[in-house]
Amino acid sequence: MMKVVKHLLVIVFAVSMAVVVNAQQPNTPNTSMTQGGPGAAANSPEIEDVYKRENIIATKKPIPYPYLREADVMWSKDMWRFIDLRQRMNYPLRFPETEAIGNRYSLYLLLMEGIKAKEITPYAYTENWNNPFNQPTTLKDIYGSSKIGADTIWGPNNTVSKIDLKGSTIKGFYVKEKWYFDKQHSEMRVRITALAPLIIRQKMQNGQPLPGFDRIIPFFVYFPQCRNLFATHPVFNPNNDAQNISFDDLFIQRRFASNIAAESNEFGNRFIVDYLTGQDALMEAERIKNDLFLMEHDMWEY
Repeated sequence: MMKVVKHLLVIVFAVSMAVVVNAQQPNTPNTSMTQGGPGAAANSPEIEDVYKRENIIATKKPIPYPYLREADVMWSKDMWRFIDLRQRMNYPLRFPETEAIGNRYSLYLLLMEGIKAKEITPYAYTENWNNPFNQPTTLKDIYGSSKIGADTIWGPNNTVSKIDLKGSTIKGFYVKEKWYFDKQHSEMRVRITALAPLIIRQKMQNGQPLPGFDRIIPFFVYFPQCRNLFATHPVFNPNNDAQNISFDDLFIQRRFASNIAAESNEFGNRFIVDYLTGQDALMEAERIKNDLFLMEHDMWEY
């Protein structure tokens, strides 16, 4: 009787070990070298990495903004910044320029995908900077204009099938920010409210180049409306493939290089480049930045 029990225990132990080994290695690849044969990568396109990514997924939600009362805002100022995609720190927002690489998009390509999927509403650029969201538009209106100069392929029912606009044409982005001092937490804070791509082209007349450049803003988007899309798409990390962040994280954590392009003023929110150029424009941007720092400093009591 003891021998029978001993043999049964050995069999149970062997079976349990086999189950554990199979559970730990559910996708052991076949060593076949035949193209498309058993175990080939073509038969398992869902395997993209050696581990399951759970940080940036399709169901990820952006971190909600903290509650803010009007009574807690002692001071506020509208600012416009220019994100120059030619700066190396902003390369993750610029590349890939022509089409997505897997689930990797540039900022412009991601915006276009969101607009085509009707997750994001584009707004036409007008001279009214105080309210850039008063005129909704469509891709047909945006890229049907010869001013943009894009080769557009139209699908059925006047829908956009493809827009042949090289990503290299987009030189940067304008970002509208609301800076405010929260007396409840004694802290200067900022929220991004608008985002707009910028096209810079050489001025032309009768096929001949002219001095200066045309600055074209195709459309605006409302940044809070973009956050759900941004939170589910990663930004390429050139230093560590295992530590990608989302587009939403990049903007909330302010991991981009930029210069102040305008501030709210009595002249109707004009750009700095409308009245200054070159080094004078950079010095004006630094002056506005320093005034912002002094405003926060003067809010404190010692």
